[in-house]
Amino acid sequence: MPTWHEIREHARSAYSLSGEDEDGFALIWEYEGGRSQKISVRRFAFCEQDWVEFRSYVCKADEMSPRAALRKNAQFTVGALATDEDGDYFLVHQASLATLDPDEFGLPLRALATTADTLEKQHSERDDF
Repeated sequence: MPTWHEIREHARSAYSLSGEDEDGFALIWEYEGGRSQKISVRRFAFCEQDWVEFRSYVCKADEMSPRAALRKNAQFTVGALATDEDGDYFLVHQASLATLDPDEFGLPLRALATTADTLEKQHSERDDF
């Protein structure tokens, strides 16, 4: 079973981190053509276990209808759309730290970044970073 420290060290060695603190960090996933997607990763406790949350901004509330967001949620293999306190959309995925070894860390990260960037291109005029 990996520890949060091992996951964070793996991320530090494989990616360029920003905004790091005890329970989280962010990294920037860069694409050809100059686009980028910021992914926030944080640790949290639930049911007496450690979990990891991946989160990436998608678009403002008025740029996607709630109905469209719900339809899109049914198509995702990894992650789901949610709204923040302002109603803006972000893509989120949680995984149990107990089953997330360092080598598997990159899969949900890449899937979330790619999906969030695709949605952002479809629904927003800007790049989030």
